[in-house]
Amino acid sequence: MENQEYQCSLSSVIGLVKNNLFKITTQRLVLKRPDKTFNKSVFASLVGDWDIAKWLSDVPFPYTEKHAEKFIKRSSPDDLRFSVFYDEILVGGVGVSFEEHNQLDLGYWIAKDYWGNGFATEASEGLIDYVKNETEFKAITACYVKGNNASAKVLKKLGFIEIGECEEYFLSRKETVSCVDLILNLD
Repeated sequence: MENQEYQCSLSSVIGLVKNNLFKITTQRLVLKRPDKTFNKSVFASLVGDWDIAKWLSDVPFPYTEKHAEKFIKRSSPDDLRFSVFYDEILVGGVGVSFEEHNQLDLGYWIAKDYWGNGFATEASEGLIDYVKNETEFKAITACYVKGNNASAKVLKKLGFIEIGECEEYFLSRKETVSCVDLILNLD
């Protein structure tokens, strides 16, 4: 695919600040930006679970409160990274990161106690709908580690299609792993 499909101005991301987007609400979930009131201990315990961390490329393991604090401090109004809440309980995270070639890349995680409830799909749908309706981006990419069948199912439900394979370094595993690349066209 040509890079033109991913072209848009950074102003569509920066424009989010002007819209004061601090949360997205879905049928059952509320997606909120992490801030200073965020419970670092709870966040660290959830992300620090090996069954979560092993699937996340940019999460160190073990994951500590200091890591959570750095994550919160790095969060800015320009970010499209959210914590996922169900009945005011932190159950996961979802976000898109601005990558090379002017493209957004989707990532998410759900706490183990909440697996199987459709939260990854619902939270991702809420964010994808926002990107589709409020920005100029024409596509979102994603990838999953080979063997992560749950993530593969979520991405398929969301309408992503496989476009290839790659090798990516995972901080949690301290090694490079084989991944499957996908894309979702927003047109």
